[in-house]
Amino acid sequence: MALETEAPYTEVSVSALREAFLAFTSASERLERSYALLREQTEELKRELGEKNARLLVSLEEKERLQKFLDGILQNLPVGILVTDLEGRVRLTNEKARHMLEFGDRAPEGVSYRSFPLLRDLPLASGVLRESRNGAGVYRCSVSPLNGATEQGPGWVILLEDVSEVTRWKRLAERQKRLTSMGGMAARIAHEIRNPLGSMELNVTLLMEELRDSGQALELARRLATGVRNLSHVLSNLLQFAKGSDPVREPIDPVALLAEAEEFAGPLLKEKRIRVRREVRQAPAFFYGDRVLLRQALLNLIVNAVEAMKFGGFLRLGCRQTSEGDEAGTLRPWIHLTVQDNGRGIPEEELDRIFDPFYTTRSEGMGLGLAIVNNIVEAHGGFVDVESRPGRGTTFVLSIPAGQEQEHGYEAHSACG
Repeated sequence: MALETEAPYTEVSVSALREAFLAFTSASERLERSYALLREQTEELKRELGEKNARLLVSLEEKERLQKFLDGILQNLPVGILVTDLEGRVRLTNEKARHMLEFGDRAPEGVSYRSFPLLRDLPLASGVLRESRNGAGVYRCSVSPLNGATEQGPGWVILLEDVSEVTRWKRLAERQKRLTSMGGMAARIAHEIRNPLGSMELNVTLLMEELRDSGQALELARRLATGVRNLSHVLSNLLQFAKGSDPVREPIDPVALLAEAEEFAGPLLKEKRIRVRREVRQAPAFFYGDRVLLRQALLNLIVNAVEAMKFGGFLRLGCRQTSEGDEAGTLRPWIHLTVQDNGRGIPEEELDRIFDPFYTTRSEGMGLGLAIVNNIVEAHGGFVDVESRPGRGTTFVLSIPAGQEQEHGYEAHSACG
């Protein structure tokens, strides 16, 4: 009986095991196919991810190059740029703005734009445009809104442009226009006065001869003669200003020219105990000009400087050479002669008028000295610059082009040893 019941049980177990094995094999095959498909999909995803990473890397590199390019443009612009938030706190500046605002290499981000003297009175409003001074510099400041969708939000863009050179040339042109007009008027007045004044001088001379032994009457005639001579001197200066200067050109050593002017003014400098220092930079070469006229221009400036200084002041006479490009791009040498004092200075509102004839702040002056200086320098093709601070002194710079004849100046220098 035991053998009869055991056989069916074994057949059922083997059959179940066979079915289970077939099911396992089928599941294993399905799992293997799924794994192969999953691996294929993973490889595809990996490939796509690599391509996207490569494109992203290229995009980042291009963005970085563009950022550097734009930053290079920003930093090398000839104008200063200052970006602030709506409250006026600085967010971004370029190198030109840092130079104009004089805050060096330190980062100004976060500080108020009003902390800089040049921008202290500048309102943040669309369309604002004004000029501000910072020492001898003149700057045009403009304000525009920054409305773009930036990470930091909206704000303001302040544009700073150095217009010192334009302002200087504009001032020189206006000065020349005034001087030309006044020169014509002065010439007409001088010619009207010259003939009767000459007759008066002759008659006074004859009267003094007649009153040779008349005591008090002769003294009165002498005083009259002195007054007539003073008027004649004023008239001569007026005519010199009106007719301008016609330079007789010769090779000039600018260093020797300064020494001559100092020597001529020696008695006055000694009387006022003025200390003098001469400074020469870049070994200026000979140039062509009128020695007598240029010496007179320097003397006029030295006399003005002495009168502006207290007893025992300090005077600096300087000379240097620079090269500037002309319209064709050719470098031309310029000679710059400097007369600097530490006197009372000139108020800013008077600087534009000091070269006008008959304009003077001294009761005994007639106001032709600087006008004649300007005429002499312009006759040489140059110009006069002035910088002054009340209480700290004044600096005059006579800039004269050496011109194409400078090579001959070197020959003259060599010939003179």
